[in-house]
Amino acid sequence: MEGKFSKGVSKWQGKLGLVRDAVRQELVTRQLREHLPPPASIRILDVGSGQGTQANRLADLGYSVVGIEPSEELLEIAVRASRKSKNSAKFLKGTLEDIPDEAGGDFDLVCCHGVLMYLPDLKLSIKKLVSLARTGGLLSVLTRNQAGIAMRAGMREDWPAAIKGFDEQYYKNSVGINNVRADKPDEVIAAFQVNNAELVAWYGVRLFTDHWKDRPVPDNFEQLVEAEFQAGSREPYKQLTALTHVIARRA
Repeated sequence: MEGKFSKGVSKWQGKLGLVRDAVRQELVTRQLREHLPPPASIRILDVGSGQGTQANRLADLGYSVVGIEPSEELLEIAVRASRKSKNSAKFLKGTLEDIPDEAGGDFDLVCCHGVLMYLPDLKLSIKKLVSLARTGGLLSVLTRNQAGIAMRAGMREDWPAAIKGFDEQYYKNSVGINNVRADKPDEVIAAFQVNNAELVAWYGVRLFTDHWKDRPVPDNFEQLVEAEFQAGSREPYKQLTALTHVIARRA
C-alpha cells in the first residue's frame, strides 16, 4: 500500500486474521473468482498487495501472480506465506506510480485492493491501473464506500459521527489514518468508463460486520460469510457496505 498508509502498517498487522479482515479477504476472493478464467497462461498483477493474502490465494490456484508493495514489513509477510504454500507468487517492492520493470506488463488481471483511498486522484489512479492490463484484461479494485461512513458510526451507536458521516467524504480509518477518501460506487464505475474500461460487475464488501471491532473469527464463520456475500451481491444492501469491489474490463 502507498503514501499515507505507511503510518498505519503496524496497526494493520495487528488486525490481520481477525473477523473484519477475514470477511474482507473471503468476499473479495469469492467475488473475483466468479469472473476469472482458468489459470492456464493467466498473468496477474496485484498492486498494493499488502501482506499478500489475495496474491497468494490466486497463486495457490495456479495463476502466475506478481505482487507490488512498498512496505518491507508487509512484503516479508507475503514472501513467508508464499514459501509456506510453495506457490510461484513473486513479490516486488514498488508502488502504483513506480511499478518495477521486473514485474512486466500486459496483465490478464490487475488487482488493486484497499489502496486508492490513500491516493489523491481516483480517475488518474484508475487510468494507470487500466494501462497495466492487456486489451480485454480484467481489473479488480476495492475502494471505501462513502455510504459506509455513516453506516459504521450508526451501527456503533456513535450518533454524532453518524450524523456528520452522511455528508463526509474523508474520514479517520480503523488504523488511525486521517483524511482517507471514500468514493461512491457510481464514481468508481464512471472512473473506469472514462478510462476505456467497461463494468463487468460490482459488489459490496462487509455490511453486517463492519462495525465490529477486534473480534476473532467466530465458529459460524461460513454462515457469516454467506450472509455477507448475499448482502454484497444484492440491492439495496450492497449500497451500504463498507467497501466497493468493482470488476471492469479494458476495452
